[in-house]
Amino acid sequence: MHYLPIAGFIVGTFFGTATMQQPSLSALTAIVEQIARTGDPEAMMSTIVQRLCQLMHVDVCSLYLCTPDQEHLILAATEGLSREAVGKARLKLDEGLVGHIAASLSTLNLGDAPADDRFVFIPETHEMPYHRFLGVPLIHLRRLVGVLVVQGREREPFSQEVEAFLITIASQLAGSLHALQSRGDWYEQRPRSNRGVYRRHVGLKGAPGLGLGRLWLVKPHMSLDQVQPGINSDPVQERDELLAAISMVSDELESGSGHLGSHLPSDVHALFSVYQMMLHSPELTQQTLALIEAGDSAAWALRQTIEQMADQFHQSEDPYLRARGEDIANIGQRVLNQLLSRERPVIETPDEELVLAGELVSIADLADFPLQQIRGILCTQGSTLSHTAIVANALGIPAVMGLEQLEPEHHRGARVIVDGNRAEAVLNPPPPLLAEYKRMIAEEKRFMEGLEKLRDEPAVTQDGFRVTLLTNTGLLADATPGLQRGAEGVGLYRSEIPFMIHDSFPTEQEQFTLYQKVLKAYAPRPVTMRTLDIGGDKQLPYFDISESNPYLGWRGIRFTLDNAQLLISQVRAMLRANVDTDNLKLLVPMVGRVDEMQAFRQYVEKAVDSLLREGHQVKVPPIGMMIEVPSSMLLLSKLAPYIDYVSIGSNDLTQYLLAVDRNNPRVSALFDHLHPAVLVALEYILQQCKALSLPVSICGEMASDPAAVLVLTAMGYDCLSLSAYNIPRIKLLIRSINRDELLPVLEQARACNSEAEVRALLLPVLEQYGWGREPRPHLNDPDNAEAGYQ
Repeated sequence: MHYLPIAGFIVGTFFGTATMQQPSLSALTAIVEQIARTGDPEAMMSTIVQRLCQLMHVDVCSLYLCTPDQEHLILAATEGLSREAVGKARLKLDEGLVGHIAASLSTLNLGDAPADDRFVFIPETHEMPYHRFLGVPLIHLRRLVGVLVVQGREREPFSQEVEAFLITIASQLAGSLHALQSRGDWYEQRPRSNRGVYRRHVGLKGAPGLGLGRLWLVKPHMSLDQVQPGINSDPVQERDELLAAISMVSDELESGSGHLGSHLPSDVHALFSVYQMMLHSPELTQQTLALIEAGDSAAWALRQTIEQMADQFHQSEDPYLRARGEDIANIGQRVLNQLLSRERPVIETPDEELVLAGELVSIADLADFPLQQIRGILCTQGSTLSHTAIVANALGIPAVMGLEQLEPEHHRGARVIVDGNRAEAVLNPPPPLLAEYKRMIAEEKRFMEGLEKLRDEPAVTQDGFRVTLLTNTGLLADATPGLQRGAEGVGLYRSEIPFMIHDSFPTEQEQFTLYQKVLKAYAPRPVTMRTLDIGGDKQLPYFDISESNPYLGWRGIRFTLDNAQLLISQVRAMLRANVDTDNLKLLVPMVGRVDEMQAFRQYVEKAVDSLLREGHQVKVPPIGMMIEVPSSMLLLSKLAPYIDYVSIGSNDLTQYLLAVDRNNPRVSALFDHLHPAVLVALEYILQQCKALSLPVSICGEMASDPAAVLVLTAMGYDCLSLSAYNIPRIKLLIRSINRDELLPVLEQARACNSEAEVRALLLPVLEQYGWGREPRPHLNDPDNAEAGYQ
């Protein structure tokens, strides 16, 4: 790592070197990221304090980290104090100057630290010669990570510029040090190898349930700009692999052109020819092959060639040619995908249960494995309401998201427990803990089997309030999960999922076959099919949409209206599939404007007219809209003439009301559908729908949350759409409660100021009906590390 030029760069600004230039925050961030990537925790922290001593020209730089229980601060690294004190010097969170910083979460800048009443002398540090003292707290996501301190021999405080610089450094370091601090590796001497070592990692709830299996690493997809320099050992093999990848991409383009030819405008269709010309251009092939011959790996050679070609387009003054730079980058990514797929090992049917682990496990990844052998999903990224979690919920697969501290590549083949109820991954559980989880899994299985007797029973409260329970589906054409668990229809068929696992836009006929199977499986029960809803965290592998803020961008009805040929093809397929069953309901996602529903209804009516002329006995089915965008909630009276029913998408409505990106780990903890603002919105929507005689239902994860179900039932919502796996549980809950008894609780909930208060209010009610806190293992000696639970 090259620190010295940047060191002078920063020192010049904050310490007055006249020849230095102003540093950017990105330069500062780059230093922190370089340091944070160090694999050895001890070396990482030593590097931090050494570099800061050099950057700031100070005598001492020390790093104190909080113990994971947030009770003590331990000297984790120092430059200038005695190294013998590292790991030994320990302070309570309100002890000494460092403890004061931790307790007050404020900066402290002193000219004579030993003279301060709060100063605590720790003999082993040998810090008596140092008087000036500056310390700042390290805070990440509102939690204290530690304290960063610099000291000097002078008897005057540090300057305001130095203080500002250290605060900036601390804000950057806190996130990098958070994972290390919360693990405890920096003071607990763990074995270097992770294999066979018992560990627990806490993440975010993805899907409930318990699973046990061997960890199977899902290889992450790589973008072209992530390719690192590499050399090859066999240029002939690399050459052949590149040419094979180019040939495969050519076949993909040819296939896509043929499938969509009749549905695309001529100018859009011509792009396939442009892509083919770029793909087979001599510059791309010859330059890449020349770099391979010179010793570069195929992927690295490809990246260099694509970047050079794209730069040539980007430098053009002609706007059209500049835009072609994006096309060549797209071609390069497609070729890279083929190169990587050739490296990916062929997945054979495993002989035992598996837990899939990776950054984000996609639908395509799930499709590679026999579904019955997937016992859990672990993701180092994502949140409770990422698409992976939603799919896991639909399939009844336990999932834990946002496991930032987990490094799956270091635990291949390890036995792992996925505790979706408590959002934990337990690696290499010792025998007592393993036996306890096996008991809980068996108990859960018996409980679910016991609920089968309720499959054909209605969800009616003790005082006669009837709730219709529908299922969410879309991953599988096979509709048996919902039917087996007593679904009264499909409340949300996610039509984008077949698009996501396809290698190109599916044709009208392919969609017709799929939709017909689902409609027939549920007939005469209703099936609500949502039109294509991509964007946000739902991307198509063959249609890249790159936006700075995708959740506020080109998604849902906005995308399909701008790509009317895709919308018409899909609507035609749905209408044709409905001819024999007459149980289709159309649902439009992400509606935010009246003209969007006007345009959609016009397209449906045109499709009906066209199909009738072709001899298909179709008709206009009920048309509904999703309330996800807050503006649609406020426009209900204006939208009512164009819709027959309403479906509330609780996930996105909550996200937009609270301005919280549910996939961002930094703020996902603020996402809760029991937030008072969400509850106010839900009551308002229900009142409006009743006044307009519009049937209304709720879909999303809120319909699977027992606490939320109590509130929704009390409000008067009588239709919920949820994952098939959760239907029996929610049916049992509804059949156990008395709605009249919930009305006073709802009144109290209206007075709550936060979602935490709402949940605290509802917990005793849940316990009254036998729905207490999440289950956890019960061991005779839970504090014994050997017993496996701490």
